[in-house]
Amino acid sequence: METYNLTGKLLKFIVYALILLTTLFLTLPIVFTILGSFSKYWGESMFGSGVTLDWYKYVFQYYGHTIGLTLLITFLTVLINVFIGSMAAYSIAMSRFSHSKWMKVVEELLTLPAAVPGIAIGLALAQSFPVMRSSGVLILIGHVIFTFPLMFRAVTGAIRSTDLRSIDECAQALGAGPFRRFFTVIFPAIRVSVFSGAINVFMTSLGEFNITFFLYTPSLMTFPVGMYESYASLRIEVGSAFTTLFLALAIPLSYILNRLNKSKVK
Repeated sequence: METYNLTGKLLKFIVYALILLTTLFLTLPIVFTILGSFSKYWGESMFGSGVTLDWYKYVFQYYGHTIGLTLLITFLTVLINVFIGSMAAYSIAMSRFSHSKWMKVVEELLTLPAAVPGIAIGLALAQSFPVMRSSGVLILIGHVIFTFPLMFRAVTGAIRSTDLRSIDECAQALGAGPFRRFFTVIFPAIRVSVFSGAINVFMTSLGEFNITFFLYTPSLMTFPVGMYESYASLRIEVGSAFTTLFLALAIPLSYILNRLNKSKVK
């Protein structure tokens, strides 16, 4: 018995040690990045030349416009995908042919953007609709296409995991149209899944770079692209300040959305 307890404690210690090492491995680069954003010159030593806030002033001066555009595109992407993703999932899951092989093919086609590299999607949009590039609409379209499968899969799984077909058929027999049935009957039953899908769409769109890189213009630049340009300038301090601002934007928003999601679960 003592040998068993000793082995169990040893395994427990190893597990906790691995968790601690993994956590340190993931968080230390972020900590150093945040600290480096306050360094005048990050060379052999981080603060050998002193401390400054000039890099934050630089980022706001030259890239401040990227914050508003990024949030606008992200929120529009969420709103559009909550509507079209949920309605597409509802239409397919409630269809009489939902279990046919052809409907399975349609489902796979709708989720295909998740398997296609963002670079390919961005380049295809830039080549197909070059006139729309200067308006910034292509960036929004690219984000919607890329994040659509996240919402579609979340809602499809939620509808199929519960017996909602009979409820939907009863509402239809009472004369309710498809939109009314979805928003008054189906949506309240799957709102947690819809909100979870919206969080995934939000975070994916907020940090999306590959698609945007082929679609942005100097006057229409998102936060991740601006971050790339700051690192490409070979000033690690500017890039660190940019990254810190991105974290300051993303972490609170992610926390708020997750808290709202938990309140929906309750």
